[in-house]
Amino acid sequence: MFGAIVGDIVGSVYEWNNIKTKDFPLFGERCHFTDDTVMTIAVAEALINGGKSDDFILSMKKFGKLYPNAGYGGGFGNWLSSDGSEPYNSWGNGSAMRVSPCGWFANSLNEAETLAERSAAVTHNHSEGIKGAKATASAIYLARTDRSKAKAVIKDYIENTYKYDLSRTLDEIRPDYRFNESCQGTVPEAIIAFLESRDFEDAIRNAISLGGDSDTLAAITGSIAEAAYGITERFEGMGYVGSPGSILNKAYFFIDDTLAAVINAWLDRGKPVSYCIKKADWKTKPFSKVKKIKTDIRFSEKHYARLRQGLVPRQMEDKWFIYYDDGCLHFHRSWTGAKIYEAQIQKADSGYIISEIIVERDAELYSSTDDEEDVRSLYFLIGRGLLGMNVESPIDTGNDESVLKGWSDFGSMIL
Repeated sequence: MFGAIVGDIVGSVYEWNNIKTKDFPLFGERCHFTDDTVMTIAVAEALINGGKSDDFILSMKKFGKLYPNAGYGGGFGNWLSSDGSEPYNSWGNGSAMRVSPCGWFANSLNEAETLAERSAAVTHNHSEGIKGAKATASAIYLARTDRSKAKAVIKDYIENTYKYDLSRTLDEIRPDYRFNESCQGTVPEAIIAFLESRDFEDAIRNAISLGGDSDTLAAITGSIAEAAYGITERFEGMGYVGSPGSILNKAYFFIDDTLAAVINAWLDRGKPVSYCIKKADWKTKPFSKVKKIKTDIRFSEKHYARLRQGLVPRQMEDKWFIYYDDGCLHFHRSWTGAKIYEAQIQKADSGYIISEIIVERDAELYSSTDDEEDVRSLYFLIGRGLLGMNVESPIDTGNDESVLKGWSDFGSMIL
């Protein structure tokens, strides 16, 4: 579902200012989340709460009231504000733009389609509204479970099962494509944008280059591309996630703590996700000799969702590998794999807190013996390394010896 959120935010500035090119900045000051993100989060919460029809209704109405100005279509807006809960026979693309959590939550293709139909039918009970949601969810499920053959498998399945014409090219579609709020005029084009892509970023650019309902097109395409590629950015030919400058981390700047709280609840469920760095992604070694140090480092829901991505080195100058697992951040030196810090994150009254850290004290692995210095260093690694915040450097930049040590300790992070 994170690909849908990225696509929505990137596409938000082009919905009423269509462009017909792939050459545009992904993020800018005018970017914002829209109804696509809000209702994707609502569907995720509904699945967490049980995934019954009433769960979808309650969650959609709840988030609709929390975000009344997110840009809903007329029919859906009326449904949100009404006292009733009967569907209104819509074939709009809203059923497809919000469905991505179903494709990730499901344990089988049949379950993905069942959940997609249920999530759609509470409002979009027209056959085309249901079809668009099911096609999108099935594409996501197929992509995440068979990445190596995703495009061929998805094209064949969608054409045979849902009878969408996926034989057109983007170059054929683009010149005459206009704003279209229907599933039948959005979902096939969004899938084609994925089929012609070479990575996640390229898929988003493909979708927005068509014009039309840009944020929704990009949300649908992004949701499938995430499942096929992960949320990757281009870096010297390498797929890479997790840096403060990564696509997903940039998108997180535009959401708030209320939406982030559902993302954290989703991650806590242990369902598959595309973007979190795992221990197996780098070499790691266990602690040798440790010491516990008291701290008081606090985070918001939004910060917590972002730091759970972790950090993987992408060049020699990146000196740290950081991953999150079961409520704990693990910090390893990238060159040796030595474990230097471990930080358990706990829920607090407002947000989250690290009240204690574990630090390596084997002098052969880590030379520091200063507890306060370690707390400052850890705060810097989290703030600058994981969150991309402009936190104060723990080194004395006016001292050449300190700068040299800082480069050894933090590499390009101190630049």
